[in-house]
Amino acid sequence: MAHRTARFGANGIGLPSFLDEAHRFGSFVPPFRFSAFFSPEDTLLCACASESALERLERANGLRRYTRIAELTTGSGLVGLHLLLNDDRNRLIGLDVDCRATETAEQNAKLLKLDRRTWFECADMWSETTVETVAAYQPDLLVCNPPYVPEPESGKLEIEAGAGVDGTSHLLRTIELASTTRPRVMTLSWCSLSDPAKILRSAAAACYSLKSLFVVAIADGEYSGSVHEHLMSLPHAYINESKDTLAAVAPDGSARFAYLLMAGDFCREPSAHDGDSNAASVQLLCERFASDGLSALRNPAVDVPVKTWLLDRWGELELRVILHGRGMQQKRAG
Repeated sequence: MAHRTARFGANGIGLPSFLDEAHRFGSFVPPFRFSAFFSPEDTLLCACASESALERLERANGLRRYTRIAELTTGSGLVGLHLLLNDDRNRLIGLDVDCRATETAEQNAKLLKLDRRTWFECADMWSETTVETVAAYQPDLLVCNPPYVPEPESGKLEIEAGAGVDGTSHLLRTIELASTTRPRVMTLSWCSLSDPAKILRSAAAACYSLKSLFVVAIADGEYSGSVHEHLMSLPHAYINESKDTLAAVAPDGSARFAYLLMAGDFCREPSAHDGDSNAASVQLLCERFASDGLSALRNPAVDVPVKTWLLDRWGELELRVILHGRGMQQKRAG
């Protein structure tokens, strides 16, 4: 795929387009199916971070026979299935509260001829059965790309979309499960709306240290109309509403605000001493983004390796064309 550069701001500062990473979606065109709450942007970002975590684990494992991957809030199963396609030794268990999602994931695994290495189960993250299932599986890598939209108390979102008042409920539960089941590496996806420092501090308290960070600046999404006022009331939800930033992420004028999608590759360590430092540096990045806009992503002062991108409205549309339109064009051509 040709390299694209997203242009933004009066100073002509540039960031790579997140579309440069869309090659990871090459296997996931129709008849591959998606769950009701599928979001291409954060799924792709989680895939990037999960690749990093898996590479770190495989370097440590050496000639180990295979890697056990557990994906919570699995949805269509895309992230876990992507990791299986990358290595035919790996195994996957995927859990989701939506039984229609796990049925979809099972069908996708069969389509990709991965069903002998996968197991999907409808399960509530907060149930004791889920704890027992994950503990019995003993995953090496735990992946979670959950809902993370802060949820107004007066207007609850659907169970597959809501994530508590500050947007961290699924993430904190995943960290709880990790502290019990002790996978060697973990991948989490979150955003600048959802108290990012709290997530990193919680991971560090469970002895998981952030090793690399992946960040995409995007425009507000489908829930913005129902949660915008709530976001403005939260002390740790970081958004930018400047004219230059909005023009960059939404040239069509459709955005109320911009925010950051984030994903991290974590490694279990006896004591994550750098937890407070990582939390503070990521919070500072979010604060700078809220005040200075996209220029904050040019040289982020974070204590771990960071990759940053921009995805504007046209890029969002192109991601959907890659996943849906290209497959339909192939079908018509056939």
